[in-house]
Amino acid sequence: MNQLKKYILVNLAITLTLSILSFSIIYNYDKSSEEMNMMRSMSLHQQQIEALIDDAMGTVETLATVIDVAPDDQAILSSMKRIKERDVRYKNIYIVNDEGQVILSSNNRIMGSAEHPYAFYRQHADTHQIAINFNTEELSGIDDIYVSKLMTYKDQPVAVVTEMDINTTMAAIDAIQEARTVELADLNNNIIFKSSLNIEERIRKTALLQNVDWKLTIISPRHLVVESFEKSFILFLLLTLIVALIQLFRNVYERQKEKLHLIEEINAQKKELIGMLAANTAHEIKNPLTSVRGFVELLELKYDREGKNPHFSIVMKEIDRITDIVGQFLLLGKPTELNNEPTDVVAVVKHTLNFMKYDFDVHQMRLVSSYRHPELYTMMSADQLKQVLINILQNAKEAIPEERNGIIDIKVQLQDDIIITIRDNGVGISEHELKRLFEPFYTTKIAGTGLGLPVTRNMIELAGGKLDVLSTVNVGTTFIIRLPLIQS
Repeated sequence: MNQLKKYILVNLAITLTLSILSFSIIYNYDKSSEEMNMMRSMSLHQQQIEALIDDAMGTVETLATVIDVAPDDQAILSSMKRIKERDVRYKNIYIVNDEGQVILSSNNRIMGSAEHPYAFYRQHADTHQIAINFNTEELSGIDDIYVSKLMTYKDQPVAVVTEMDINTTMAAIDAIQEARTVELADLNNNIIFKSSLNIEERIRKTALLQNVDWKLTIISPRHLVVESFEKSFILFLLLTLIVALIQLFRNVYERQKEKLHLIEEINAQKKELIGMLAANTAHEIKNPLTSVRGFVELLELKYDREGKNPHFSIVMKEIDRITDIVGQFLLLGKPTELNNEPTDVVAVVKHTLNFMKYDFDVHQMRLVSSYRHPELYTMMSADQLKQVLINILQNAKEAIPEERNGIIDIKVQLQDDIIITIRDNGVGISEHELKRLFEPFYTTKIAGTGLGLPVTRNMIELAGGKLDVLSTVNVGTTFIIRLPLIQS
């Protein structure tokens, strides 16, 4: 229970730390991205508005020039009407005298009327006598912007005026912004244009226009804290799941590791027990066995000099068999020092196959061998290597049923190590038997001791090699011997 609480607290601490870090990263990234987009839009719309004002200022300058050189009022009116028809942004173009009365206009209906006093057009005039004004007293909001040029016409002070509908341009800008709102005001905070969309202000960016004392503001309603929290909460859930899975896999891995370690300890203790048993019993078996063999030889000399009694030879064979088993038992439990020496693996394999060829021919089995290199040397006793090959080949022979055309394929090749592959087409080994194949005394043969393959693997490992087995039931078995390569 304490271990479970520890895992939960560790997982929670890791996921909270990562979630807080991810929230900070997401928030700062979203904020920077939103501000960058706002500034990019600001720059674009600032240029649009400034272009509109510049065009209007250019128009009144052009009209002022036309007025100076025009031969009569008709030529001036023609220029006014032509400019208005060419640019739909202008509502009216006209000239007012010092009393505010319209004396010439592109719209005949306002001729003689007084839209604003002359002083209205003069306010905010710059050094070029150009003024930009709007009526702050309009109750329904500011619709029109007046760009005027002060000059003298027929020896009277006049103002050449272009009246523009600012809302058309600003509404187009506002539409582009979608969720954001746009606000245009002068430096006294008199609102020229404001989006109709009512939003809660979260982020505000403002820029001053270059050619007029106005400021453009873009407002974003994005609640970045909430958005970032939502994203990081989803990430928190994912991280919780991932960390929990990692901890689960780690726990399973640790338990499996402990289990394997326990199995290794048990096997080591088992092997040590076998070694102790072999050491304690070897002399108790071999010494009396030597005496028995000696007495049997004496009895044979006394009672069967001519060798007619087969029982003496049977007893001698069985004594030799017991001696061989005890020798294997000793080698398995406490292997003696092996006299390793540089050995040509290819030569030993060829010699062993020649040695066993007659036995395979008798059982009508075919040996197929291939060698990719003429010589390959390893540090292992030639006798030990020969014994290893005989044990594996003998097992391969016994695994092939009599009714099957037996084929045993032996290959010697070089990768990083020397690889000896021995493949048969016998009955194969089941998965259960494969797991216990190298256990001492485990055998499926009636007359087997269960020591041949464990001893074989011991010999290979003592030479610094490795023995692997692959098998498929009713298809065959492959033994793979890996031995370290040395220079001859």
